[in-house]
Amino acid sequence: MDKLQWRASLLQKELFELFRLQLKKDFEVAGCDIEFTEHLPIDFDALGDIISAQIKKIERRSSSKLPELLYRIDISEQQVNRFAHEQPAELWEDLVAELIIKRVLQKVILKKTYSK
Repeated sequence: MDKLQWRASLLQKELFELFRLQLKKDFEVAGCDIEFTEHLPIDFDALGDIISAQIKKIERRSSSKLPELLYRIDISEQQVNRFAHEQPAELWEDLVAELIIKRVLQKVILKKTYSK
């Protein structure tokens, strides 16, 4: 799925609500703040900015929480490094935020597809 397809998927209200709930669950199970998940915008860029800000907060408060969160969401260190290598001009937090959005949305779509 390319970036335009990710953006289009997030615009679907039902998928976005499932995305929001899954994101909340993943952050909560990893022991991270979940308040930000209550009023998320249905906008890929704004969503990325919010998640990027949360990643910065997690790094400042507890460096052990971020690997736990990425593990919970199912994003490997190799994926982060490969993505960072492909887009070297991007801030690290923004890259991780984009990976989180894509992986959580992928999980939601797979669950929705195979739960029928």
